[in-house]
Amino acid sequence: MYWLVMMTEENYRYMRGHLIYGLPEKSKNFAEKIKPGDRLVVYVMQENCEELCGSFTAVVEVVGEWRESSKPQFPDEEREGKVLYPRVVDVRFIAEGVVKFDEVKDELSRILKEKEILREKDLDLKGLRMLYIRKKPLPDELGRLIEERLRASQGAVSYKPERSHTGYSHNKLVEMVRDIGVWLGFKAEINHEIDNFRVDVAFFKEPKPAPHAVVEVHVRGEIDKDLTALMHAYKKYRSRPIYVITNKDMDKVHNLLKETFDEIKEQVIIIRHGELAQLHDTLRNENIRKLINELKKP
Repeated sequence: MYWLVMMTEENYRYMRGHLIYGLPEKSKNFAEKIKPGDRLVVYVMQENCEELCGSFTAVVEVVGEWRESSKPQFPDEEREGKVLYPRVVDVRFIAEGVVKFDEVKDELSRILKEKEILREKDLDLKGLRMLYIRKKPLPDELGRLIEERLRASQGAVSYKPERSHTGYSHNKLVEMVRDIGVWLGFKAEINHEIDNFRVDVAFFKEPKPAPHAVVEVHVRGEIDKDLTALMHAYKKYRSRPIYVITNKDMDKVHNLLKETFDEIKEQVIIIRHGELAQLHDTLRNENIRKLINELKKP
C-alpha cells in the first residue's frame, strides 16, 4: 500500500541519513494505518528548501513497528528543543531521485480521475496537499509511477553518501544489516544508544530488553571509536559484537583487537562488505529464510 507524505528538505535529509520517519501527535491515527511493508511516497515541500523544492524525492518502505520517540532528533526538533514527532518508524529506500511535481502532474491527474479520487479539475499543488491531508492510500498505479520516475532520475540526486570501494554506502550497508536481522527473527533497531555510545544496529530477542548483538559498519572514520562502542555494549550487556569492514582494514582491525581491545578479541564477528552483500542476497530468498527458521526450532 502506498501513502503520500510531505516534509521539509532538512527533515528529508535527516531521514535519508538515519533511515527513520516521524509523525506528530496529531497524526496518531495515520501512524496506526501504516503497516510494515507499506510504502511512503515522499514529497519535499517548497518552504525553507534549497535544492529539492516541490519534488518527489523517494519511495521508502516501512520496516518494523512504530515506536515512541522520547527526545528531539529531527533538525526542527533540535532547534525547538522538544519532540515534535513522537511516533517514529524505521524505513528503507526503494527508489530515490528528483521528480518535479510539474513533470508528472498530468499523469497523476489522469490516474486520480480514473480512480474517481479527483473530479474534473486537474491536480495542482493545493490538490496535492489535500491528497496528503486526507490520509488515505494512494492508487498502486500512482505509487509505481513515482517509483519508476525516481529511478529514471537518479542522476539528479544531490545526496552523495560516502561509499566504500565495493560501491556500497554506509547507509546501504546498515540497511542490509537491519534486513538480515529482521529476516532472522530479531527486532532490529538502527542508531541504538547505549549510555554515551551509539551503535549502527542492535538486534533484540524479545522479551529481553538488552541487545542480543550489536553491529558497527565501517566505511570511513576512526576504527577505534567503533570498537570502543562494541566493547562497551559487550561489557554492559554481553551483547555479541559484529563489525562490518572493508578488506583493506582487516589488518588494522586485527592489530587493534590484539593490542587494545583484547577483551572482545574472541567475541567479535568480523564480516567484509562483500560478504554482507552476499548474505543479504541469499536471505532475500523466502524459502531459504523459512528453512533457517525451521532449523532454529527446538
